[in-house]
Amino acid sequence: MLGLKARVLFSRHGYSPHFADNLVDPATGEEVLVMADPHMRRSVVIYSLESGEVVWEHGVGGRAVTANPHIVRMVTEEIPEIGAQPGDVLCADLDNNYVLVSRRRNVRLIARPGDAKWSHDCLPTSDLRGLIITDYSAGFVRRIDFEGNTVWNLDLGSGVAKLSRVEGLTTSGIHRNDFGGDLLVAVNRSSEGVYEVREEDGSVVWSCPPDSTRNVFWPMKPHSALRLGLAELGGNVTVIGMEAGGGVVAVDKDCRPVWGWMRPFFALGDKHRRRRSREVYRPTSIGLHETTHVFWTLRGRLGLIDWNGRYSSTVLELEELPRSSLFWALAFRDEVGPEGTFLDPPINAMEWEEVALNLLVHGGEVELTVYGTFSPYADVESKDVWFRAESVTAGEGESRVLRFSNLSAIRVHARSITPNSKYSVFVAQRP
Repeated sequence: MLGLKARVLFSRHGYSPHFADNLVDPATGEEVLVMADPHMRRSVVIYSLESGEVVWEHGVGGRAVTANPHIVRMVTEEIPEIGAQPGDVLCADLDNNYVLVSRRRNVRLIARPGDAKWSHDCLPTSDLRGLIITDYSAGFVRRIDFEGNTVWNLDLGSGVAKLSRVEGLTTSGIHRNDFGGDLLVAVNRSSEGVYEVREEDGSVVWSCPPDSTRNVFWPMKPHSALRLGLAELGGNVTVIGMEAGGGVVAVDKDCRPVWGWMRPFFALGDKHRRRRSREVYRPTSIGLHETTHVFWTLRGRLGLIDWNGRYSSTVLELEELPRSSLFWALAFRDEVGPEGTFLDPPINAMEWEEVALNLLVHGGEVELTVYGTFSPYADVESKDVWFRAESVTAGEGESRVLRFSNLSAIRVHARSITPNSKYSVFVAQRP
């Protein structure tokens, strides 16, 4: 990979894994990759990282869909209700069935939703009494019991892809990596996002982008996500793998980028097809094309899958995180009145070479005032630590760019000069 320091865990001609999990196989004690290849092999693969060989493979059957399994879950403890033993696997086949496959390749039907269109993920519940399932085309996340009965259903629209478990509290009860939920759900749509969901009732407790016009990082075609850190005061990050161009970005609780790399997702005019635009993936400069999965390796490193080969995809373990400028929206087509508003929380500027703000006015006239601080404790209640750094005004159809360096934090205030003005503020962070 150009400019990417990584260990290749798996890359083989004729294999296109879209999902991988790195774990110790409970059936053999070997360190393995458990992978799902939906497009070429259409099979579940267990690959030994110790011997460098594919030690087990099961091709799924069926005709209802053309590409499965997208995800595979290795059973790590007995599930008596379905006769699952450690080392068995759960996945979806080409008939949208969720099946249990023993290591002897005996296949047992677990469930098939009556409204299935493209069965995707199937994660055992924490109490091992059912499954959390997703359907990419039908657009639902659903908890079912092992009789196939629905416990709850959450409709997130088409593109509902991979699940990952949020671990919650440590044994001490002090540190945690959740924001109140148990599962992360990636939704693979343009500028869509990641949702944190409670396993008990399916309620959404956190999302990126949030349900707001502010503090928005736009994940571009997110296909998977995972939560890192066991921090206090909401200091965890969510790592989002973006299929469009191979971007991977970690965001904080407020859905603001912390580290990672990305590229723009282009929408191009297409007069010949009589459509407003067509979307086009662009590969990153470090050689990634389409990131189909992110995961955490046994060595505590970030793993990812990139579909970059002529007839294969590559499973990587990063040895060093590349960095690029990161872009997000502080406000998007937001309406503001003459009294104005602070776009809090402040923007972290301490670790970045430059933070640039781009004000665009969609209607009326807007004044943007930027306050800065050198204080490492950026208290928004204290007027003493903030100084007025710069102020600009723009009218409808105009834009202004402001650049700042060598500040600890930046606080932005917007107000309308004419009634009910509408504006956007985009942010660029340069490392």
